[in-house]
Amino acid sequence: MNLSKFARIVGLCLALSITALTAFANPPLQDCSCGYCSRVASTRECINFDGTTMTCGYWLAVTLCTPVGG
Repeated sequence: MNLSKFARIVGLCLALSITALTAFANPPLQDCSCGYCSRVASTRECINFDGTTMTCGYWLAVTLCTPVGG
């Protein structure tokens, strides 16, 4: 394998990995809900019903979520 072909393959791999990292590193915000906020970290941000952002921990603290099966 010659050097220019190897350099192109390495460059393509780097470009794909950087693109994948930026896509998965910061997922889009989801709506605040009992199901979503009870399964993610309390520091994860979500979108409230009026469009404001808040952490799931705060949302769970001010919302009455009934436990599953309860």
